[in-house]
Amino acid sequence: MSLDQSILLQRRIQFLAVTGILVTGLLVAIATAVPIYRHAHELVASSLQASALSQAQSAGQFLSRTSEIALQIASRSGVRDKLEEYNNWQISLPDLVLYSAPRIRDALDQTGNIAGLVRFDRDNYPVLELGLPLPVERLQAPGLASTQPLIAGPVMVGAALRLLVVVPILSRDGQRVGTDLLAFDITPLEQLLSTAAQQDDQTRQLLFNRDGGTLTRIGHSGEPSHVLDMLGSEHDLLMEAAGGAVGMKRLTRDDGRVEVAVFSPMDDLPGWGFALLKPAREFDTPVLTRLISPLLTIIALVLAGAWLTARAIRPMASRVLAQSRQLAELSESMALAASVFEGSPQAVLILDAHHRIVETNHACQTITGFTVDQLRGRTLCDALCVNGGSSELCAQLWDTVGQVGEWQGETRLMRDNGETFPAWHSVNAVRDGSGHVRHHISMFSDIGDKKRAEERIRHLAHHDSLTNLPNRSLLADRLAHALDRARRGDERLALLFIDLDRFKHVNDSLGHPVGDRLLQTVARRLDSVVREQDTLARQGGDEFVVILEEIDDPEDAARVALKLLSALEAPVVLDQHEIFVGASIGISLFPDDGDSSEELLRSADSAMYEAKEAGRSTYRFYTAEQTRISRERFELESGLRRALERDELRLFFQPQADCADGRLIGVEALVRWQHPERGLVPPDRFIPLAEDIGLIGQIGDWVLNTACAQARQWELQGRPLRVAVNLSGQQISHGDLFDTVQSALQRSGLSPHLLELEITEGHILKGVEACILTLRRVKTLGVTMAIDDFGTGYSSLNYLKRLPVDRLKIDRSFVEGIPLDRDDVAIVATILSMARNLGMEIIAEGVETTAQLGHLIEAQCTEYQGYLLGRPVPVDELEGWMAQRVDNTVSN
Repeated sequence: MSLDQSILLQRRIQFLAVTGILVTGLLVAIATAVPIYRHAHELVASSLQASALSQAQSAGQFLSRTSEIALQIASRSGVRDKLEEYNNWQISLPDLVLYSAPRIRDALDQTGNIAGLVRFDRDNYPVLELGLPLPVERLQAPGLASTQPLIAGPVMVGAALRLLVVVPILSRDGQRVGTDLLAFDITPLEQLLSTAAQQDDQTRQLLFNRDGGTLTRIGHSGEPSHVLDMLGSEHDLLMEAAGGAVGMKRLTRDDGRVEVAVFSPMDDLPGWGFALLKPAREFDTPVLTRLISPLLTIIALVLAGAWLTARAIRPMASRVLAQSRQLAELSESMALAASVFEGSPQAVLILDAHHRIVETNHACQTITGFTVDQLRGRTLCDALCVNGGSSELCAQLWDTVGQVGEWQGETRLMRDNGETFPAWHSVNAVRDGSGHVRHHISMFSDIGDKKRAEERIRHLAHHDSLTNLPNRSLLADRLAHALDRARRGDERLALLFIDLDRFKHVNDSLGHPVGDRLLQTVARRLDSVVREQDTLARQGGDEFVVILEEIDDPEDAARVALKLLSALEAPVVLDQHEIFVGASIGISLFPDDGDSSEELLRSADSAMYEAKEAGRSTYRFYTAEQTRISRERFELESGLRRALERDELRLFFQPQADCADGRLIGVEALVRWQHPERGLVPPDRFIPLAEDIGLIGQIGDWVLNTACAQARQWELQGRPLRVAVNLSGQQISHGDLFDTVQSALQRSGLSPHLLELEITEGHILKGVEACILTLRRVKTLGVTMAIDDFGTGYSSLNYLKRLPVDRLKIDRSFVEGIPLDRDDVAIVATILSMARNLGMEIIAEGVETTAQLGHLIEAQCTEYQGYLLGRPVPVDELEGWMAQRVDNTVSN
């Protein structure tokens, strides 16, 4: 040990010795101070309580004295008899006042501290008032009718607080003939209590009337008495005092000041309480003063003893220095080893040379449940290993430890309740100086949570979190293995691609949480159909895939597809909603329709689309023609997504004319797609596709804005034409149609009456009420509206009369049969008659012959369009056609 360390040790010894003396002195000081403090506290508390009780008694005597004075005034026989005569209607009120007033006033003057009086007759009506006006309204009828004196208040009378005393006026035979209400000045009470308390400005005297609910602070040193708000802590102790309790408490005021409160009831006055409150420092100062002298003496003695002890032990510290050094090092080493042993989160077991357990730490009991007494003396393998000492792993473990001195690996150990758990285990040999094994150290930890977490992660990586079915990753792995087995065994395999019908509608109308629960229900139903050796996986969204192995012929796959469709026939009830959901199933076969996973999935997906086009809720096998259709659909979809960006859409216009004179009155805007490779793509090829992939809204907005801009040009050129624009169902149902139309009109500057919006019956019937509300709001912009292809849907006069429609458009399928087809003639006549009765205009489309036009004119149809008038053409061709038509008209 160095010199510096020796000096430090000596200083520590001196410090500990002096500290011990100081602590001893502190304990002596505490032992001395506590009884002194208690005695002083009792003396001060007794003095304060005696003072409070004395003041409470004085206050009570004052209040009792007021009652006595009031009773003396009320009992004056002459005045009392006159009041009784008044009650019996023997004298009048002026006679009563004339007789009673001077006599009662003399009595009041003699007392000197009565500020006012009100005398009531037997029926509680005031008959005489002297002095200051009193708050008669504060008294209740039962109080006036009492036969015992009552003390109320204090209340504000005039400019000062007064004590109200109510006393009955009793006849000679003891019957009540009236009541006196007197207001006593409380100045004598203030003087009495101020003199008795010798109080300063911080001391408060509180008087509490429980029946009246008033709390009064008695004035002193020039401060008048005044009524206080009933604060929580003061209210509680004064309620105790009014109830007869005597005590002392500490209170903390709102401003943080602490007071000592002594409270007491007032003798012979039920419901009255008195409290004396002094600042806590004034209460504690006398107590602490009595402690100063003995505490200073003890401190001086302790300091002297500490100084003498420090000088005395200095030589002794050097002699024990060496021993202390060795003891400290040993103690530190043992403490470190013990803390490591007990604080380790791993189970630690100390074994002897024969593998018997000698000691264990707390973690071992926590993990296994065995106490050290239960394990001590038993071998490690016999106590904790699953198969006891006979296990092959135990033999391998000890062989390795004997050869290399250590072993580690995963074992399965046992708890005290028989439960087993996986553990990461290590064993090390501890040898003495000669190389002989003295002990073994065994350490292990429970890795059950870790292995479960790893298993959970593996499961989540390969299963869908919503349905718990194999996901796309596990599907690909199982399909690859299934194809390998099918190739080796020369077997057939079927892949079923399932897409739910109408699922998007459920999500949009009922919300995604309901959609998720629907997918879970569908997954359970589908899983109940497939065999255990088959695989049902969720491909994503509302798509599922089934792998059928070892099938004999395609009919086996068809039978499974029918079972799957049958499982989905029953409605699913969620949140009181009855949901019908079917499925379209595409089937591909190995090796017929592909040799790889990608080919089979692509083929089954193509077949699934064929099933949807066939009417849904059915299945279809893959065919080669589907590959061509699927590839063409993919190419069209890919090109359509970029058509707007590349400015490939074109707007054609078909003229509309008046049936009677052939005058051009408007055009219908029709969109075409100018594909860079396929040329001009008709709308029936790409409009349904745009609706499927969600592009119809963007295309519809483009058509609307472009048509409005062109119509505005014609309007500025002096040839205004009505332009009709078709709306898709998605544009109507998505809720922003009003803003879209308003924006197009504002951007182009087109007069609203030149824009006509065409809607189909089918779109209306998908959501009649919402559609009506939306179209009525759009109608407020000043546009006109027409129903396209009228008569082809399920027409309803109920909704037709509620829609803000200006025009009906007769479908071409009814026009092409006239005038020869009687049914078409009758249908057209019915539509025309209905429109006239509803005040709507009519336009017929698809007019191709003069005979058709002639029949329409005879039937009083107002407008028409069709190839007879003109085909849909680009704007430059239409303008040339209009110019030529004008020239022909002029020449004629």
